[in-house]
Amino acid sequence: MNRGAMKMMKNIKFDPMPEQRYEALLIDLDGTLIELELEQFISAYFKALTVHFAELYPPEQFSGHLLRSTKTIISHREPDQTNEAVFFDDFCSRVGIDRAAIDPLLHIFYRDEFPRLRSCSASRPDARKVLEAAQRQGLKLVLATQPIFPRSAALERLSWGGLSEDYFDLITTLENMHSCKPHPEYYLEIASRIGVSPEQCLMAGNDTVEDISAAKTGMGTFLVEGGIIDRGEAALPSDYRGTLAELAAFIENDFPPAKV
Repeated sequence: MNRGAMKMMKNIKFDPMPEQRYEALLIDLDGTLIELELEQFISAYFKALTVHFAELYPPEQFSGHLLRSTKTIISHREPDQTNEAVFFDDFCSRVGIDRAAIDPLLHIFYRDEFPRLRSCSASRPDARKVLEAAQRQGLKLVLATQPIFPRSAALERLSWGGLSEDYFDLITTLENMHSCKPHPEYYLEIASRIGVSPEQCLMAGNDTVEDISAAKTGMGTFLVEGGIIDRGEAALPSDYRGTLAELAAFIENDFPPAKV
């Protein structure tokens, strides 16, 4: 690959064959593997969920409780409870409804209503190139999407990009994770689950804080262009920066073959 064609941050390592060899690629979903109008999507999601639960709970209060319980998940950092357990403990106590009454409605929502939010998204042709390049290099692949949605919602959003769960060794979801981005615990749990040290992982995503915070654990970072969420002073520097096509080329050309 012509390295001059890649837009790189000041702290990039210029050695084309670094001693540290990546063995895993963690990659974000929303705004990275798929295009997503985030504000439009969140607004439509909250509205649809509120309408869906209107017969069970007053709409004017439902969305506020949902938002506060979601923030509770994001701030959670303890390994004793999954994000799912934290959410339902908090949400059920707020609305005064047992989870047994909520679960059937949620199942119907994610099966029938959530797919209609596809209009907020678009596929990215180069996304498949990245995943296939990583597979050819023998890298472990993790869909490192913010785990505030159930697995069914993650798989649905993957389908919006024409992608499949079959690419991934791990998909982070509400059910299987114990913390969220940008906490180091989130990235350390992923590394532990896939059996790869943080230093041998590369995290790629479009958010200068949520994704690039992986650097705090020793992971390499790649800021994906084409929809960057720049959080200003809170932003962290990335090791590399470029488009999805450049990320695919980087994997193909600069990643050494996987260890046998």
